[in-house]
Amino acid sequence: QMPTYGQTPERRAGLSTRTSERRRKALLAAAKLAPGLTARHLAKRYLCSAANIDRARLCGAGKAEFLPSGEAAAVLRHAPMAEPTGQRILLVHGHDGNVRQFGRMIRALQNAGAEVDALLLPGHIEPDRDPCSIADITRAIHDCARTHGPYDGAIAHCVSANGLIFALEDGLECGRVVLISAPLDQRKLLRLGGSQYGIEGDCLERFVDEVVRLSAPYPAEAPWRAIAATRSEPMLAVHARNDYAAPAEDLEPLADVWAEGRIEIFENADHNTIVGQSAPVQCITDFLTRDFRQPDEAGAS
Repeated sequence: QMPTYGQTPERRAGLSTRTSERRRKALLAAAKLAPGLTARHLAKRYLCSAANIDRARLCGAGKAEFLPSGEAAAVLRHAPMAEPTGQRILLVHGHDGNVRQFGRMIRALQNAGAEVDALLLPGHIEPDRDPCSIADITRAIHDCARTHGPYDGAIAHCVSANGLIFALEDGLECGRVVLISAPLDQRKLLRLGGSQYGIEGDCLERFVDEVVRLSAPYPAEAPWRAIAATRSEPMLAVHARNDYAAPAEDLEPLADVWAEGRIEIFENADHNTIVGQSAPVQCITDFLTRDFRQPDEAGAS
C-alpha cells in the first residue's frame, strides 16, 4: 500500500477510490469462484457492526450512568428530568445503530418523568467488534431485564424489534411494547444487506442462509402470527410509509392478531430518521407514559 504522506487531498481521494474499486472487483470474483466461502466471510462481517461507541466520550458529560449488563452488553441509565413517576423504560437500538440516534426520544421520556435504560448491544462498545446476531440481541434483552429490570415499557428498533418479540415469547415481562421499523420479513432485510456488498444470485442466498444459521435458535421466518396471538400487553408499531429496509405493508398481519396492538404510519420519515422526528417521538412518548403522568399533567392533557 502506497504511503500518502505529502499527497494532496485530491490525490488521496483518487487512491482511495481506486483501492475500493479493486476490492470490489476482487470480492465479485470471489463470489463467483467460491460463493460459499465468500458468503460465510461476509455473513460474519455483516454481523459485526461498525456503529460502536466510545464509552468515555458518551458518558463524559455526566448525562447518563454506565452499567455493565451480561457478558458483553451495557446500559446507559438516564434519570428523569421532571418529577419522577416511577416508570422505567428499556430502549434497544438496532443492529447497526447506536444510542445517540435516540437522544430526542430519551429526553421526551425523561421530561415525562420516566427513567430510561438504553441498552448497548454486544459488539457496539469500543474497542470490541464482536458479532451481534438476533440471538445475541435477544439474550442481551433478557440479561438486561434480569439485571436491571423490571421495566414498565420497552422500545426496540429494526431487528432488535424481532429480538424483543422473541424475548417476550421466552418469558420477558414488560407492560407496553413499541416496535420501530420492525422488519417482519428478515430474509428480505438480509438480502438488502447482502446486496450492498455487491453480491447476487447463489452467493447472496448463501449469505442470507449463513446469517440465519449464525442467529440460531431464533429463525428468520419468525412465527409472528402465532407469537402475536398470545400477547396481551399493549403494543404500538411505529413505521415510515417509505421504509426502504422494512416495507410498511409487511406489518399488516401483526395488527390483525395482536389483541391490543396498533400501527402508526408516518409519511415524512424513513427507516432510521423516524426515531428522531417530533411526531413519532411524541406518539411513542404518549403511548408509553399515559397513566404514569402526574395528576395535574393527566388532567391537562
